[in-house]
Amino acid sequence: MRKLITFLLVILLQGVTVIMAETFLVYRSTTGGTWTNTSGIAAPIEVDLSTAKSGAAASLNEWFADELFLPGDEVWIISGTYVLTDSISLIEGVSIYGGFSGSESAITGRVKGANAWDFTNATIIDGNELFMGISGGSATNATIIDGLTITKCKNAASLLSGGGAWINGNEATIQNCIISNCVTEVTSATSSGGVVISGGATMTDCYIHDNQTAGYGGGVTVVGDACSMSGCKITNNSSLSFGGGVNLFSNTSGVTVENCEISNNTTADKSGGGLLLFSIAFENAEPITITGCTFESNSAPAASGNGGAMYVNTNGANTVNITNCTFTNNTANATKSTTNGGGAIWIGQGNCNIDKCTFTGNKVSNTSGGAITNASANGAKTISNSIFTANESGVHGSALMLTFSATVNNCLLYGNKGGNVSYVGTGAGVVGVYNNCTFASNLNAAGTASVGVYLSTPAVDAPNAIFTNCLFYNSGAKPANSDSEPPVVTFCGFDVDLSATWTGDGNIFTITKNSFVDADNNDYRLATGSTAINAGTTIVACNPDITGFTRDANYDMGAYEYDPSSSVKKVENAFNCYAFGNNVIVKDVALGKVINIYSVTGVRVLTQKVNASSMQITLPEGLYIVNVDSQNKKVFVK
Repeated sequence: MRKLITFLLVILLQGVTVIMAETFLVYRSTTGGTWTNTSGIAAPIEVDLSTAKSGAAASLNEWFADELFLPGDEVWIISGTYVLTDSISLIEGVSIYGGFSGSESAITGRVKGANAWDFTNATIIDGNELFMGISGGSATNATIIDGLTITKCKNAASLLSGGGAWINGNEATIQNCIISNCVTEVTSATSSGGVVISGGATMTDCYIHDNQTAGYGGGVTVVGDACSMSGCKITNNSSLSFGGGVNLFSNTSGVTVENCEISNNTTADKSGGGLLLFSIAFENAEPITITGCTFESNSAPAASGNGGAMYVNTNGANTVNITNCTFTNNTANATKSTTNGGGAIWIGQGNCNIDKCTFTGNKVSNTSGGAITNASANGAKTISNSIFTANESGVHGSALMLTFSATVNNCLLYGNKGGNVSYVGTGAGVVGVYNNCTFASNLNAAGTASVGVYLSTPAVDAPNAIFTNCLFYNSGAKPANSDSEPPVVTFCGFDVDLSATWTGDGNIFTITKNSFVDADNNDYRLATGSTAINAGTTIVACNPDITGFTRDANYDMGAYEYDPSSSVKKVENAFNCYAFGNNVIVKDVALGKVINIYSVTGVRVLTQKVNASSMQITLPEGLYIVNVDSQNKKVFVK
């Protein structure tokens, strides 16, 4: 009716008529609350679904189908459960908000819990295990879906939809929503159990859990350039095929996944337990970026399952940047092969840059690459400023399986368990380049002997590895073991006398545990007086060091440049310190003492004087060293 009135006014006045955006206040009087405060709302229209259809009850989707909206209108839905009789089709420019008690006069008045999606007054869209939830969006008018719990929805036929939602267009946003217990029965690579975002759409601060699909993307599928996800928790989703948690598929130029938790997702038959990136047919103008994310306890348990946390296979011309991510306790179970594995990441085609990441406790039981497997020669692979510890493989490369060429800069690899800590393949032209890396205390699969890097027999009579500015400690009698052609080794330090073997420039054989701050407790920063200080050569790509500390003109060996101000020895002591939620609790420290908190890489993240008998310090997720005087405690904040 409003559109008809507008049209008539335009005809009569021969001018432009401006219609004020309206706010529709939706409730159901027979089963839920009513709106008690409308005075502060611009142009409010109350809609009682109990009588919305010519005096009879209407489902939410029926009312949407009947109502005429204009761009800029908003629909506010009071708390309660709204069972669908069909999918809700979004209208361009019309935004939907849930989470109201009925007393709010502004969207910001809704009461929330600790997480963005935790609304005290939940608005639940229930698909009754029969219907898809919501679908649509806009490329021209802002269309926002905010504060809904979408659950028990089903996609039985659509090749481009999630069971819970399909959000499309660069002006479309889904935020602060929960999508759970939804199902997609089709096997399409562009569908999803939970939600599909496409056409440049945005998903922010959503909780996607316990969804499943017969195809790709148990939790989320992203199809189309310039889509983005941030601040989302994607957990306990499953797919029969690829991408248990997230599926980045097809044209993915400029796609970003930022600050998301991707955990406990699984694939039944294929790969990419946490995340699948597959776009080999498309050349991207912009990189794909995955940054600030945590991947924990994802799995690809099938015999063809590679990449427990992530499976990356894009066009050889494309760039994928994976930065500041943590990979913990992810598993893959593929059968033995030099191109299978990747407890955390399996890399196929594409230019893949992994930087400032931490890999802990990832595992492959039957094959190689406890943390990472590089399985393709198509595209450059660079791994920088990262830490690998407690990863395991059943065969080669407890940390790194470099079947094809890769460059490894400023990395620390310690306490991993497998046939060797890193492996370099046999192919013609395959070269593993290791710059300023520290290899320490890695063990064989049985845990009975120290191991280092293994270099398989090259296809041609040429070295297949280059080591520069690297440190080897507790790495066995052959820390860089070659079957035939010896590697190029210069400016490297060893704790065994290999002077007759490694005759290259600058090599030293005087490394001991005293070369490090606290090797017994896996602190491999350089100690005062270490012979590795000023013993390296300039490698521009390795400045700054693994912690971000600037190297001086005389490079040090290993992942850490010597920093006198942060060389604090870790000594376990009796002061009381533990993690509680996202807080560190410090007790039994004298008033006035100074607490220093360091990251696991030795970077000081906080300094504070003790002002109470019990102090609570909020920190992001991670492993920290809490220091008082010269005494320390390790704490892990989840």
